[in-house]
Amino acid sequence: MGRILFKKDLKKVSRFTNKKIKRSLWTCLIPAAGRGTRLGYILPKVLYPILEKPILHYLVQLFEDYCTQFIVVASPEGAQKIEKELKNCCNSKNFSVAIQEEPKGMAHAVWQAKDIIRTPYTVVVWGDQICLRDETISSTLAFHQFGTKNALTFPTVIKRDPYIHFQRDYSGRIIKVLQKRENEITEEFGETDCGFFGFSTNLLFSVLQNGFKSPMSLGAQTKEVNLLQLFPKFEIRNFHVNSLRIAYEEETLGINTLMDAQKASSILRNRK
Repeated sequence: MGRILFKKDLKKVSRFTNKKIKRSLWTCLIPAAGRGTRLGYILPKVLYPILEKPILHYLVQLFEDYCTQFIVVASPEGAQKIEKELKNCCNSKNFSVAIQEEPKGMAHAVWQAKDIIRTPYTVVVWGDQICLRDETISSTLAFHQFGTKNALTFPTVIKRDPYIHFQRDYSGRIIKVLQKRENEITEEFGETDCGFFGFSTNLLFSVLQNGFKSPMSLGAQTKEVNLLQLFPKFEIRNFHVNSLRIAYEEETLGINTLMDAQKASSILRNRK
């Protein structure tokens, strides 16, 4: 069942957000097999420096108070460099690198961690979403953790010219996820995500396993096995898919170009 909660509804969920998130219940999974080609960078994009620190440092810093383990999914050629950087920035030392032999898409990347994750809940965060705010992360994870029927919980924003748009039915259920890179979005405004999602681990890998058999998982243009396109599959039985309309538009920024990197630098500098 799809549920949308707005900022004005935060009082209703305060009983969740005021409770402590249990680190032992969460693993942070970062798909990071991509290169920084459009950034003019020859190393994995997750190592690209923003304000003199690699992107990976920001991601670990954002989630280290909430997750007991970090798993980064890397390409074969990037794995060693990423592992070395993890040793520098991951205080818990409870981290590992999974290999994605071929760049087949985000769902395929997440699947590479299926035998490593032992926690009941999994954060999946794209390897360039460093503009997330702590209050967005904590509210999302707390809400997910304290609902036994929650399959998926993630923050969303309504914005102009969206890269992603969640198409819903009259009851709020996600029926399709449209993507600009697949030439599917015609709306001027749309509901988009922040590249950050809280999953119940067993359901995540169950949906993935079944989803690989479905044409729904393949991008129309890219033919990649896409995680977002499988989101309607989480709307099953009595489980909840929660979209928290609590984020700011700047939190949706992914770093793909030099202009994106400059925007991210400005956002983080202004917060300091």
